[in-house]
Amino acid sequence: MRSNSNLGLSEESASRVIYPAANLSWYVWLLLITKFFRCVGVFVAYDAVRSIHVVYFLLLVNLLCSCVYGFIQRPLSGSKKLPQVVWVNVARHAFVQTCLNLLWLYGLARVGPLRAVLLSEHADIVVLAVWSAVLKGIGGPGKLRGSFWFVLGVLSLVLFDNDNTRTAEHPEGQQHHGISHVLYYLLAWTGLSDHEGGVVVLLLTVCLQAYVNNGGRRLAADVGGTKRLHALTAIVSTGFLYPLAVLIWLTQDASSPGILHFLPQAFVVALFAFVLHYYVDATCVQRLDMVKTARIGTLSIFVTALFLNSVWRYSADGEGTKDKIEHAFSGGVAFSVVMLSAATVQLTSSKERWRGPGGSLSVLPLHGLPGDSSHRQYSLPALLTSTLNLILADRNSRTIFYFLCINLCFTFVEFAYGMWTNSLGLISDGFHMLFDCSALVMGLVASVMARWKPTKTFPFGYGRIEVLSGFVNGLFLTVIGLMILYEALGRLFEPPEVRTERLLAVAVCGLIINIFGVVSFSHTHSHGHTHEGSMGHSCGSQQNSHGHSHVNANMQGVFLHILADTLGSVAVIISSLLIDWYGWLIADPLCSLVLAVLILASVLPLLSSSASILLLRVPPSVEETAKECIKKILDIEHVLSCKDPRYWQHSGDTFVATVTVQCRPDASEQRIIHLVTGILQEGGFSQMTVEVEVVDGDNTVCASPPTQWGLGTIVRAKQNPHPNSIRAV
Repeated sequence: MRSNSNLGLSEESASRVIYPAANLSWYVWLLLITKFFRCVGVFVAYDAVRSIHVVYFLLLVNLLCSCVYGFIQRPLSGSKKLPQVVWVNVARHAFVQTCLNLLWLYGLARVGPLRAVLLSEHADIVVLAVWSAVLKGIGGPGKLRGSFWFVLGVLSLVLFDNDNTRTAEHPEGQQHHGISHVLYYLLAWTGLSDHEGGVVVLLLTVCLQAYVNNGGRRLAADVGGTKRLHALTAIVSTGFLYPLAVLIWLTQDASSPGILHFLPQAFVVALFAFVLHYYVDATCVQRLDMVKTARIGTLSIFVTALFLNSVWRYSADGEGTKDKIEHAFSGGVAFSVVMLSAATVQLTSSKERWRGPGGSLSVLPLHGLPGDSSHRQYSLPALLTSTLNLILADRNSRTIFYFLCINLCFTFVEFAYGMWTNSLGLISDGFHMLFDCSALVMGLVASVMARWKPTKTFPFGYGRIEVLSGFVNGLFLTVIGLMILYEALGRLFEPPEVRTERLLAVAVCGLIINIFGVVSFSHTHSHGHTHEGSMGHSCGSQQNSHGHSHVNANMQGVFLHILADTLGSVAVIISSLLIDWYGWLIADPLCSLVLAVLILASVLPLLSSSASILLLRVPPSVEETAKECIKKILDIEHVLSCKDPRYWQHSGDTFVATVTVQCRPDASEQRIIHLVTGILQEGGFSQMTVEVEVVDGDNTVCASPPTQWGLGTIVRAKQNPHPNSIRAV
């Protein structure tokens, strides 16, 4: 139930007119006031459609709007006579608009006025930007980011909104007719609640409305203007609604409230939500511009809806009582307001706009994707396809992805079987498996991001993402272990009764899947311990295997998570058998206690190693190697000392070294750099920065530019020999 005020109004034509800045503020205030009254009209419409059929109420509203538009625009008395084909197109446009208005009223009755405003009061340019960015990749990362926030805001109303208001009987009480009847059974067949169905209907409505408004521009030119088309649409729509209302009145089973009883409410809705809003919005688009009008109007109506929702007294069947429970404010609504507001600001940002070929409005990305400096178009299908190819190209990410798919399938099976048998235990275990899947998703994302190319912002690349993922997974496992330990100690003294029906079968299925995961990830765990015994080899060795332990913290964290699930399945199986065979209720807390100890014992080394890498600690595996490298460097001819040698592990298999070498004036700097680099490479360092400082007779230093081998550059100022330098004897 949105006015198509943007028909026929191009941004280009609007931007050619320049108005004084002092006058523009009046239009901003006028827009704010109009949006306030528009929101009031939405709340009044919600009060009405809870007691009267949506067709009756829309007929009253359209009849009043037609009278106003007919008096102001006089669309039927124009000098330009319309051909028959244009009248057919107008009738088609009016029919579609009538269906959209009915859908809007139906969704309003299901979700309430606040949520209806959040879902339907979006400008066409915002909706079309989301559509283009998600499906066509037009707009770059900036628009894709705003579209992602928009989708998050909508999903929040579906998944995280605790609006549990449900209608036990058929919608609109005893009115079993028309579009409400069809939608009711359609949503019942899909299994959606009234609230979820209303969100889907409103989202579909706002998308179709933007498409209809955008496609009606050519029709507006054929008719003779946007305002004339708008008036004709209202008149023809009234003609469509009248026979439908008569049919509903003739076939209804019980009496309904008199239609004229709702005439005052229809007058308010027609005046505030349609007539006034249409003319003011069209004027503001011309005086301000389409983008500014969209941003100010959307944000202002969101704020107004939040305010009215806290003070409005809904009428309950005409008794005037306030309902505190129906469509109450929730955390999901709060999150949705933040996400949708951020999406509106992002998608209407002036920094993102540019004029494409032919003067069309397009978008200019602020930056490219990681590792890509060119501005390419990324649609959602193309992005998913490229990401899937990137996942399947690497063994580690491919292993995580396959096991994630298996885990998700088993999770859905548990959910379905649990709801079918009404087993709370199976549903709870399904949520536990879903939590395990979140850990796998985090590991998969880290594995993919670690292979992104370095950028100017991240010159060392994204390899340390894997270390951070392993550390976070270790923290999760630590929390899980401590929770199990706390609960097991509490049950140890008072073992509760455990019902083992269906528990053993679920545990066996989970054990089979987890054993598959342990076997799949065992190579990643063993790889970190294969070379531990050869750390102290000679730095002069020409072998490629330098003896460092290449521990992938991300894969190790995923492996430990799967291992913990495997041990948990074993503990459940053992405790279930002991309870079934011998009635030992204490077996459940004892097995849980052993499981908690094993989890904590296995995760502590991961936390220690990943934290050491994040804190840039000198890796224990390279301490002896670094000492040997320093000795070899000091043995180079003309080298006096090594200043500020630093070593750290950037990621699982990337070791970095920086060193400043002080030498005599007669030394060849390039030769020393070449020799030092060769020594560090033999020591197993893949990224290194070497700087040579020439010390003259007065102990002054002439520092040559540092030579970088690998990523990152460390630039040092000219300075005297460091007192803590390692000198050659």
